[in-house]
Amino acid sequence: MCKKRIAMILTAALMIMGVSMPRAALAEEGVKRNTTFTSMEEMQKKLGTSEAGVWSPAYLTEVENTYWTFADQKDPAGKEISLDMAKNCYRNLEMLLDNGYTMDYDVLFSYCKEYLGKRNGEPDAFYNIMTGCLKNPYLINRPEAKVTATTYNGRDYSKVFDASYYYSSNPDVAKSIGDDPPELLRHFVEIGITEGRAGNKTFDVKEYKKTVDENVKEAMLKSALYASLGDNAAEPVGQYSYSYANYYGKYLGHYVTGEDTNGAAEGGSADPAGDSAEAKTVAGTYTTQSTKSVYTNETVSRELANARPIAVMMPTDKAAQPSFGIGNAEILYEIMEEGSISRQMAIIPDWQGIDRIGNLRSCRKYYIYAAKEWDPILIHFGGVVYMKGFIDAADVNNLSGTYEYGVGGKAPGAGYFFRSSDRSAPHNAYISAAGIKKAARQQGYSLNLRSSYYNPVHFKFAQGINDLSKYADATDAEEIDLSRVFPYSRTRLVYNEKEGRYYKEIHGGPQKDAVTGEQLSFANVIIQNTKWKTMDEKGYLDFTMIDSTEDGYYFTKGKRIHIHWKKDTDYSPTKYYDDFGNEIEMNTGRTYIAIAQEGKYK
Repeated sequence: MCKKRIAMILTAALMIMGVSMPRAALAEEGVKRNTTFTSMEEMQKKLGTSEAGVWSPAYLTEVENTYWTFADQKDPAGKEISLDMAKNCYRNLEMLLDNGYTMDYDVLFSYCKEYLGKRNGEPDAFYNIMTGCLKNPYLINRPEAKVTATTYNGRDYSKVFDASYYYSSNPDVAKSIGDDPPELLRHFVEIGITEGRAGNKTFDVKEYKKTVDENVKEAMLKSALYASLGDNAAEPVGQYSYSYANYYGKYLGHYVTGEDTNGAAEGGSADPAGDSAEAKTVAGTYTTQSTKSVYTNETVSRELANARPIAVMMPTDKAAQPSFGIGNAEILYEIMEEGSISRQMAIIPDWQGIDRIGNLRSCRKYYIYAAKEWDPILIHFGGVVYMKGFIDAADVNNLSGTYEYGVGGKAPGAGYFFRSSDRSAPHNAYISAAGIKKAARQQGYSLNLRSSYYNPVHFKFAQGINDLSKYADATDAEEIDLSRVFPYSRTRLVYNEKEGRYYKEIHGGPQKDAVTGEQLSFANVIIQNTKWKTMDEKGYLDFTMIDSTEDGYYFTKGKRIHIHWKKDTDYSPTKYYDDFGNEIEMNTGRTYIAIAQEGKYK
């Protein structure tokens, strides 16, 4: 694309956002974020609070909320989307680009090419979404778009564009371009949309905007979090976006993975995070002929090898012990949350016969990343506002006993949860295997692994027994004290040499399964040091689950070695390597993974 055309596009985008820049700076600076509405100072002034969780339902648009989830708060006026942010926000990347943020085409193209190579040429949903964004008209340094009279880079604009109408209605464009339908469409997509020009006589984007914004505002006013602000709360702006491109994108169905695409003008929902049960249904079933468990390397039936596991949120609270069904977990994660208390997520492949699973607690955003690499049905009892846009995404199949991100969202399958009378709330919420099956049918969830998301290559298991004797620097580790990592539960694992497994303790005693009465034990223990931050004054935490720069430790057979870990994308498995760069060989059996706040465990 010529520099002149790029400059025209950037100038138009800047005009729509009320931002002026010297022409010479355009090529270097790109399109600036809309700081008029979203600077840190402006947000605090509008709502009288610095808590981002309050901004999102009462003021921010869905696009802006996605940005603020991952933006570096030290640079609130930042405009350029980094590759890491693109990977984290990939479902909303198209919306962000349409809203005036910038990303370089070559950076995204190179990453997509590298990612496909790692998958041996097999694309998945993540790859398809990211490569789809390469066709966005607002990427910087992109190649010339392929344009016909009605399509731009394969996207059909016939519902909103007629070349003859655009030619006759815009004399300035007709004079500079002439009666050339493809070039008229190019102008409309790259410049006309951001200027609010009409593309045909039937679709009025400004009237459509009014309808969408009215519905957004109504939804905000009815939201539980807005109600919690009190009678003196500022009225929400109720604006879906600050860019006409996002309204066109919504109407035309460009954002099919993150929101409703029917369009408010056509009777669809105007909730930016809404999606239908149909959108949650994913065609294509993964099929393996293997009878080796991907979780433990033990022999399983072919039916079980192809079945989806459940990922169950369970507490470490002393009053909530013991949990029902946790002994069936073949992978058990433990991570800190607010209030200096940890929580657990049990990955349970063989759950179909359990009558009582739980008790169940709320989820946090970072658990979603850990869960995804197993393609489970995620079972939880609500969550927090920072999960919005993640737990309710079309590719995530979850069942929740209440609003899925705590202050909003749906409650998929809530009718199949139940409370017991033997414990007090909140420690008495459960679900059964029968309830999960019924809820899954209700929601349109597959009970078999999904080919578009499941990755069968997880742990590398040893051919025989790995006693770590080949590592000269391996140290004795018959006891693993995690009291500094998890101070409330005082998690501890003790090695049983006779059985070759580590037995788990919390609160100074054995952690047991309520169904069997047996203590939890693991063949493999991983401590995964992870970057983290505090999100707000309530102490909500965030962990960087997609990373390649952190270390940790691997324990097995009473020994310990230093390791490094790496996770590339949502659905890619976390890989663990020794100090020589070799993937560690794990022993057959169950695995406990402690996600440790960086600096807590040495």
